[in-house]
Amino acid sequence: MHLTGFFRVTWIVQLAVGVALFGVSLLIENRVLHAFFAAPVIALTLAIALELGKAAAIVWHRYLSLSAAAAYPWATRAFSAAFRVGLVGLSVLCSVLYLGEHLDRPHLAAVRNADLQAIETRLAEDLARLSAERQTRAATDQARREAEYADARRDHQGQVQELESLLRAEMDHVVGGVFKGPRYQELAARLTAAQAARDGALAALSARHRQEAADPTPAREYAQLRATLLGRAQAQQQAVREASYDGDDRTHDPRVVTLIRLAAAVFDRKLTAPQFVFGFSLFLSLLVELGILLAFDTVTLAVIPALATQHREAVLRESLLAEVAGSAERDGIRHRQAMDRVRQGADRVVERAQATARRAA
Repeated sequence: MHLTGFFRVTWIVQLAVGVALFGVSLLIENRVLHAFFAAPVIALTLAIALELGKAAAIVWHRYLSLSAAAAYPWATRAFSAAFRVGLVGLSVLCSVLYLGEHLDRPHLAAVRNADLQAIETRLAEDLARLSAERQTRAATDQARREAEYADARRDHQGQVQELESLLRAEMDHVVGGVFKGPRYQELAARLTAAQAARDGALAALSARHRQEAADPTPAREYAQLRATLLGRAQAQQQAVREASYDGDDRTHDPRVVTLIRLAAAVFDRKLTAPQFVFGFSLFLSLLVELGILLAFDTVTLAVIPALATQHREAVLRESLLAEVAGSAERDGIRHRQAMDRVRQGADRVVERAQATARRAA
């Protein structure tokens, strides 16, 4: 009794495991097929049909394999094998695609966005520094021009002020009622020349300063440097958008990185993260498919004796019912034929009687 209960429980557990793995495979296949079909109902219907077909093919292949060879010809075996292998291959491929999508560089988007943001931040800092340097350079040039102008004015103004002082002092020397003598005239001429030299030098300096301020070279250099910074930032951003980040540990799961590092330390072989992800996805998907195959196959094997007996009894019952129905139908046909003969005989007797009556009349 306990042994029967044990087998019943383990059979139910095996069936539950197979159904659970079947459901997981169905959901994964539906998610992958949904990406290839515009209508979700098509993907769902196709996934359900294929997965149910796989389970049914496993069960019927095992059942028919143990039956008579005539009931399971080689052509049907070949078609069944091709169908089951194709379905298992499709499920493995879908599982690899699904798991690979979730395991391959899960932090790629975050790392790429962080790198793009770092480029933007660095560009803003470079542009701010370039603008500050430009403003500092402009302020320095303006201060230099103002200092040059002040120095030039001071140098010439000192000579003019000296001549003006000498000229005022000469006005105090009056000879014969006249103070504009030769010395005064010489000082006045020298003062006029000094003022003209001062005004000319300051005007020339102002013109040079205006020319320097209007020089487009600094603005052109600033525009070129700014364009260089922008172009370099755009090139870096494009490179970041196109980068695969396969060798960047930041994009991979920390557990994957740790396992690869441990494997390299223990086995002295460096695996890449994509290789590990592909191998792990393939291993897990094969494990799921083998679990489904084993579960439904063993469940079918366990109930084959009962199924075979029930099938045999059902066939015998249906055969007997068909035989009885056939016999009854044949008896009915014979009865109808006999009744037809009796009816025909009675009709002939009636016809002869009528003919005799007419002759007697």
